[in-house]
Amino acid sequence: MMLKNFLKFIENHLWDNKFRKLIFNPKIIHSLSVLSLYKLGTHLKEEEDGQRKDVRHWSRYCLWIIQFYGNEQDQTELFKIGYGRVISIAFCTAGGVGEEEDAEIFNGLFYFSRFLRQLHEGRARQPSLQQLPLLVRRTEEQMEEEGSNEELQAQIKINRYYGYIKKEANLAKAVILNHFIHKD
Repeated sequence: MMLKNFLKFIENHLWDNKFRKLIFNPKIIHSLSVLSLYKLGTHLKEEEDGQRKDVRHWSRYCLWIIQFYGNEQDQTELFKIGYGRVISIAFCTAGGVGEEEDAEIFNGLFYFSRFLRQLHEGRARQPSLQQLPLLVRRTEEQMEEEGSNEELQAQIKINRYYGYIKKEANLAKAVILNHFIHKD
């Protein structure tokens, strides 16, 4: 419970003006990455399971805030800690490895498509972000190692969570396909 509260504290600081101070220390990004995979696939007691899911959820959410507002250095730091792998695991459900709840699958797909789109297209809003095509390719390689393309195909066929999972899976697939089209 303390860890969940601490993650919410970090999340509040990320939304606040203290963003730069908080992520200046690369260890915070690495720690959030590790926590986002905390005891994934382990199912013991229902209460402990809920706490683990909360830790993973809030860790991924904090990483997404960093990705959403971060500059090029932050995007590179996220790549180094395997952010592509972290977010693809969130929507990979094959073999019971990833999350199995619709909301977390949707969030994983949402983070995934937005991350790739920002790396591919850049960002005009503040802080602005240049296109980072090398990070796009390397992030897609990280995701491919987790079998993300096959999982995307599987999620496209699923019409749960009011159709949002299917919609986000299609958006993520479109970002990947557009990257390959623009590359040629």
